Amino acid sequence: MPFMTDLNSEDVKMKLGIFGGAFNPVHNGHLALAKSYYDGLRLDRIIFIPTSVPPHKTSDYLAPKKDRLEMVRLAVEGNPAFEVSDIEFCRQGKSYTYDTLSALRRIYPDSELYLIIGADQFLTFHLWYRYKEILDMVTLCTSARESESEKKELYKYAKSLDGLESGKYFIADYPVLKLSSSEIRDKINSGEDISDLVSKRVYNYIFEKGLYGV
Repeated sequence: MPFMTDLNSEDVKMKLGIFGGAFNPVHNGHLALAKSYYDGLRLDRIIFIPTSVPPHKTSDYLAPKKDRLEMVRLAVEGNPAFEVSDIEFCRQGKSYTYDTLSALRRIYPDSELYLIIGADQFLTFHLWYRYKEILDMVTLCTSARESESEKKELYKYAKSLDGLESGKYFIADYPVLKLSSSEIRDKINSGEDISDLVSKRVYNYIFEKGLYGV
């Protein structure tokens, strides 16, 4: 069963943000972005979903599933707006967003789902597995972080994407940290301090478990 808050979801209608990613590791940029969407869209909750095996990436660089899940759990612990699910770890093989959303639809049949993805992912969404069916299930959300021209590009793409109806996407310009998990891993490998880039609990966990070559 997913590691989630125990809800009788058939009786509860909510606005749920779905935030998936490798979270390898989860960092302060992820948390800041999630908070912006939570406030901006007036969501009831955001569910962080660590991916099992991303379909377009190799798994060689990934920390073990249990460690990535635990780091996200530690990062969101104590925040009632956030929760973490291991729903993708309950399946075998590649992690396709369509399969995850279909499962969430069964868990939360009456809730509105808001899928949070990066701008690069948004601009290649037509390449996603069964993307049109995904669009039937969610409001697609992304953020333009660089410039006004990027925001215009996102709107242009949204209007051209087959199956994406007006009102079923949300393009924000939230000020979030320009930070990636790969940068953090590189800093760890080079002996640089990352204490201001991840939560204290995540920082301690990385060094206690010896993740990423520490």
